[in-house]
Amino acid sequence: MRIGIFGGSFNPIHYAHINIARYILKKLQLDKLIVIPVGKASHKNVKMADPQLRLEMCRKAFETDEKITVSDIEIKSNKVSYTVDTLKKLISLYGGHNEFYEIIGEDSADTLDTWKNYKDILKLSKIVVFRRAQYKNIIHNKNILYLDTPLYELSSTMIRQKINKNEDVSQYIPKEVFEIISKNNLYKQDRKEDL
Repeated sequence: MRIGIFGGSFNPIHYAHINIARYILKKLQLDKLIVIPVGKASHKNVKMADPQLRLEMCRKAFETDEKITVSDIEIKSNKVSYTVDTLKKLISLYGGHNEFYEIIGEDSADTLDTWKNYKDILKLSKIVVFRRAQYKNIIHNKNILYLDTPLYELSSTMIRQKINKNEDVSQYIPKEVFEIISKNNLYKQDRKEDL
């Protein structure tokens, strides 16, 4: 099997995440794509929404996609999440005979050399980089694939800021995701979210 791994804070998940996941699934002819909301991030200072709520938002976003599954593998771990550790767990779970594709944004690829055991990641999987504007490529390796995915001028930060200002975000996130955000009063300033 060809298995894609798409991790992120998904704080919140939005249409750029969803469309990129679907695009890569089709483009690389993957048999399965695993979306993994981060538990405790090793690299972000932004205060994130409750992990279970981010997990629920991701599950709602992909509930009609047969080949996309959302995993709580990092959320149910109490440790800081490192890509290499999650990858090893997934290889153990699915079997090393499968091909694994770690999917990251070009901004993340720029700091790949600072990731924990990044050379191990390159040995255990291929890294698929979806292009974003204004980033350079630091590492060149036969196991790094660059994809010219559609460019979306959309970020979770922007969506959090709009929600905080009570602006309409319906064009950026699925209705079911917005319902979870509204019901739980997420990303409002009185929750002291870092924007």
